[in-house]
Amino acid sequence: MNPGTVQTWLPLLVIGVVLALRWRNLARPRPLRPGRLWIAPLVMTLVVGLGVFTMPVSTYGLLAVAGGFALGGVIGWRRAHLLHLSRDPQTGELQMRQTPAAFVLIIALLVVKRVLVPHPGADATGHIAPQALIVTDALMGFALGMILATNLTLWLRARDVPHHEAPLAGE
Repeated sequence: MNPGTVQTWLPLLVIGVVLALRWRNLARPRPLRPGRLWIAPLVMTLVVGLGVFTMPVSTYGLLAVAGGFALGGVIGWRRAHLLHLSRDPQTGELQMRQTPAAFVLIIALLVVKRVLVPHPGADATGHIAPQALIVTDALMGFALGMILATNLTLWLRARDVPHHEAPLAGE
């Protein structure tokens, strides 16, 4: 088996296994701690900021980051509304359950990324292609926007989950 084939199929295999495990646990509620929802956006902001600072982006790169951020924000907001929030009747603990629609959204994003960006990276001379850098910038902005919007929306929705009523469904 040649290395190119392994580089292509191994990540897809790992992603497939992870998605299969997540699908199996789809109906199981997980604890949601609103007080910790700031951690992932902070870490992602630092990572993206470090990426932009250490490898300054072009004007097109900044536009790609902004466009990716905006698109990621819309998708993150929508994804957060596809999650079911409820409280455990015995403990009152806030819980989150992923819906099949939210799960399919993540799978669709992976497929779209794979189709639109099949092989970004080095060209035949070993230099990184400018298009790959712009795609990377857009994906960094997308990830940041999605994480920020998802966590902010979950935090806002968590405040409205009643302590005594039936679980709230995603809107």
